[in-house]
Amino acid sequence: MLRTLFTGARDAVARVLIPDAASIFKRAWSLRLIELAALADIILNLVPVVSDYLPWWLTLALLVGAWIARHLIQPEKEPADGDKA
Repeated sequence: MLRTLFTGARDAVARVLIPDAASIFKRAWSLRLIELAALADIILNLVPVVSDYLPWWLTLALLVGAWIARHLIQPEKEPADGDKA
């Protein structure tokens, strides 16, 4: 049920905003890691029992992984000389 809901939402966004949304969603590792960091932070703060099993630095590690994914794995398609048109 949720899979079809998310697929429909993804298709709607693809039609309206991004022409090649499917390829972008496949390569969007930085966004996935940021979402996991937010989820881990929410879980650690709202469910105190889980804090015994999840390390406090998990959110930081996921955010560093997102930064690395954004800058190393997903290079920008702009040329290095951005001021030339």
